[in-house]
Amino acid sequence: MGQTTSIEAAQGAPGLRDRKKARRREEILEAAQGLFASQGVDVTTMADIAEAVGVSQPTVFNYFGNKGGILIALIHEGAARERQHSKIMVPRTDLDFATLLVTIFSEFAEGTLRIASKRIWRYAEADTIRYPTTELAQSYQIVNTELMSALRQVLSSYDLTLHDGNPADVDHLVQILYDIWGGAFFDLIKSEDMTIADHRIALTQRLEPLCRMIFAPDFLAEPTLNTTIGDPT
Repeated sequence: MGQTTSIEAAQGAPGLRDRKKARRREEILEAAQGLFASQGVDVTTMADIAEAVGVSQPTVFNYFGNKGGILIALIHEGAARERQHSKIMVPRTDLDFATLLVTIFSEFAEGTLRIASKRIWRYAEADTIRYPTTELAQSYQIVNTELMSALRQVLSSYDLTLHDGNPADVDHLVQILYDIWGGAFFDLIKSEDMTIADHRIALTQRLEPLCRMIFAPDFLAEPTLNTTIGDPT
């Protein structure tokens, strides 16, 4: 019995160490997230993060390598949590289509800011422009790609009818709409005072006129679902 207990204790020891390491890792990420949000990414040092957690600076380096590694972890893991907890966007027909688009993109903005703060996204945006091949820039692009994929999935559920009565090219439409939202989202992250409600107003002002130019009035007023989705014929 004593031998079995000793074996179980020995087997349990790595698990305990792993849990402690995981907790310490989360503490470092939480401290870094808070410092990045309060004082900015550029001015926050690894020493600042170590001091906030109450560990040595080499400990922080051992976990993440550098500040870029912390930013990548925040984006990757935040995006993973958002995917796990977000509900599948069920197509709706209870609103006009322009309002539906504003609602979808407002949800995108809220979810993106749950992943990381405005200051982190500003830093990632700038890093993508300056150094497009870095791992941080690639992480930023992955989030964009996933959002575009989600938008494509939602729009494909609708019977998108253009002014001339023809169906819309979904991929082309996704790119146009996403570019418009991207500009509005950049305005949002540039301003610490701008709220999601302000963002929604800005989106409405940009999307409503465009929708009136692109879509058939009947569809715009009462969007209908694409009945051919999932049709075996």
